[in-house]
Amino acid sequence: MPHPDDLTEDDLQRAVDNQIPEGVDLDWKKDFYQGTDAGKKELAKDVSAMANTVGGLLVIGIDDGKKDHAHALAPLEPDPRRCEEWIRSVLANCIQPVVPNVGVRSLKSADEGKIYWILTVPPSTQMPHAVAMPGNDCNFRVHVRHGTTTRTLAESEIAQRYRDRFHAATTDADHLHDIATAGARHLTTYVTSEVPVGGSGASWYPLWISVSAVPAVRGNYPLTNREEREAALQRFTELAYQAVTHGMKPDYHALVGRRQVRFEGSPTGHLHQDGSTFTARPLEVQKDPYDKDAPRKLYQRGLELDLVAQVQVSRLGRRDGRSRRHHALRSSPLLRRRSHLAARCRVRGRLPARSRPADPHDARTDHGQPPGPRRGRARSRQRGVCPCC
Repeated sequence: MPHPDDLTEDDLQRAVDNQIPEGVDLDWKKDFYQGTDAGKKELAKDVSAMANTVGGLLVIGIDDGKKDHAHALAPLEPDPRRCEEWIRSVLANCIQPVVPNVGVRSLKSADEGKIYWILTVPPSTQMPHAVAMPGNDCNFRVHVRHGTTTRTLAESEIAQRYRDRFHAATTDADHLHDIATAGARHLTTYVTSEVPVGGSGASWYPLWISVSAVPAVRGNYPLTNREEREAALQRFTELAYQAVTHGMKPDYHALVGRRQVRFEGSPTGHLHQDGSTFTARPLEVQKDPYDKDAPRKLYQRGLELDLVAQVQVSRLGRRDGRSRRHHALRSSPLLRRRSHLAARCRVRGRLPARSRPADPHDARTDHGQPPGPRRGRARSRQRGVCPCC
C-alpha cells in the first residue's frame, strides 16, 4: 500500500479487491463517529490504541463486512459539524497525553459529493496514552491494538509502559552521546589528515560545527552493500539540497562503516541504520578588511545558515521498510549542537575564500553519476581552494 499521504480511491478499491485484512496497524471503518460522548470516546480509543502499539492507519468509509477485511467501498456524506477540526478537537480533549503528529485528511470519492477519512497515527514515544473524557478525569482507560480489535491494559501493564517510556528517554540520551562522540572522532581524523597541497584540513578550515540527531522512532534502513550505501548518500544529498542553503554537498562515493554510511567533504558525517545522523560543516572565518593584522572573525550569518541547514536535514522524514503496510512519518529527533574546534580560531597566513561544491544534479559523469572524490579534488586544486573541503 502506498504512503498514506498518497492514497487514492483506486488504492482503496484494490484493497477491497484483494480483501486486505485488518491488523494491529490497519483498521477499516464503515461509518463515521457519532457526535455524542460515546462517539468521541470511540474515536479517542481507536487512535490512542494505535499510538500505544505500533501506530497505523485508520480508514473511514470502507465496509469490512463483519469479516475483518476490506469488503466494499462505503464513502460518506460530508458533515460540516464533524470535519477535520472536530476530529482534532476530540483527539486533543479526550486523550492524555495528546498523541502528536496525527495525520487527518479527507479523500474525495468518484461518487459525487462523498468522501473518505484517512487518519495516520504514528507510533508514539509518549505512550501510554489514556482516554479521559473532559470533566471525568478520574475515569480513564489505556487501550492497545490486539489483532483486529482493541483491549484495555491492566494496572500492572500501564505501570510497565511508564517504565519503558522513562527508560527510552535515558537510552536516547546515551545513544545521542555515542553518535556525537563517534562523529567527532571521524571528523578529527578527517581534518587532521594531510592534503595534497600541503598541511592538514584544519589549517584551511579550523572551525567546524556539528549536529547529532537521534529519531524518536528508530528505523531499520538497508545499508549492507555498496548500492544501498550510495542510494542513502544520494538521497541525503538531494534532501540537503532543499535546505535553507545549497552548501550541503558531500563528496562521492560513500565510505564503508558498520551499519552506517560515512561521507566526507562539506558536510562530513554519518548516516546510521536506525536513522540517526551526524553532520559537520566548516564555518567561514573572515579577515578584517580594515586591519590585516587583526584576528579573523566568525561569519555569523554563515554560522546560522549552516546550523539551520543541518537541523533541517536531520529532521527530514525517512521511510521505514519493516512491513508492506507500515508507514513512517516525520519524527522529531533529539538535537545536539556542538562546535568542534579542529585548531585555534586565529589562523595565520592567507585563508582562501570558500568555494561552493558543484551541484550533484548538474555535475555528472558520462554514466550519469556524481563525480567521485578524485575528480572533485582535481577541480578544487585548479581553483586554488582547499582540496579536503
